[in-house]
Amino acid sequence: MSDREITRQEMKDLFKATAAVESPEGLAAFKAFAAALTTPILQDIRLASMVRQLFAVEPLSPGAQASYPIADDISAPVWTLPGLGMIAQNFVEGVGEEIFVPTFNIDTAMDWKVSYARDSRIDIPERAAKAAARAILEKEEECGWRVIVPSATTNFTGKGLLTARNAPIYEITSGTGSKFLSKELINTMIVGFVRNNRNLTDLYVSPEDAADIREWTDTEIDPVTRREIFVAAGMGRIWNVNLHTVRQLGAVGKYNINSTTDWGIFGLTGGSYNNYTPTTANVVTSAGVVTTPGETQIYGFDLSTNDSLVMPIRKEFSAIDDPTLLRYQKQGFYGWEEVGFACLDSRMLGMGVIDRSA
Repeated sequence: MSDREITRQEMKDLFKATAAVESPEGLAAFKAFAAALTTPILQDIRLASMVRQLFAVEPLSPGAQASYPIADDISAPVWTLPGLGMIAQNFVEGVGEEIFVPTFNIDTAMDWKVSYARDSRIDIPERAAKAAARAILEKEEECGWRVIVPSATTNFTGKGLLTARNAPIYEITSGTGSKFLSKELINTMIVGFVRNNRNLTDLYVSPEDAADIREWTDTEIDPVTRREIFVAAGMGRIWNVNLHTVRQLGAVGKYNINSTTDWGIFGLTGGSYNNYTPTTANVVTSAGVVTTPGETQIYGFDLSTNDSLVMPIRKEFSAIDDPTLLRYQKQGFYGWEEVGFACLDSRMLGMGVIDRSA
């Protein structure tokens, strides 16, 4: 096979040829078929990845180091992720020096019965390819949020000539703009970003927050903006800020900061998460039931010139045939990518807090 993207009919014919598992030709056909699945998997990853919108994707040349210079005006701390499922680490190696971002593997594998090849059921490996892309996407997303959340909740204690500053956390604690995603909270975040010499360009919110926007009345916003909100189903833009819905944010989202990690990956330790101490902690059982409504979070970013959230890629995902499955009358593939995640400067992001307690 050449490097060009082959047609679905060609994939179907190639897949049927793989049913001859007892012949060298059949084994060679499956090797080529598995390799051809790489293209649609990579396409799905690149098109659907939220993390690759937030992080600057930077492919590394063979032998290149995933290193980045630390600017003289860096607003520490710098956060890196040591590995898949691990807790992000923060450190500074000295003003003007380099930060080395660790890279690690994210892998997946899929299989199906050989009989599907004999029946030319090309839809089966197509489903497997989409499932593989989803598996990679979910792991990439978790890695990204494991860097974003601590970056948005940690104070900078000062270094050298750089003065201390609080974590970029914003909240409306009372009045008409509290207890829901209000225009007052968005406006406060916009001002906070400007004070940090940044601009709020994108806001990532939960489905419940999106519902709040749809309920804004004509006394809160002008009729033209209100119509645009209805047309865009509560999303779109407000004050040139792009709005995005993230299913895993909100009270039952696994990226919300809750009282414990019974539900989700971010839990309070001693009543705090880094330098964020909720007034009312959100409590969710392991079954995903909210027993005590509390604080949920939204996240804002300056993506106009994103040189702070970085995602170096040492190896993109590629599908490889797995001949060991034939002893079980199955076919399948496995593969991995080698990537890294880091936040070099937390001034380009911020966290908004919504206290939904009664």
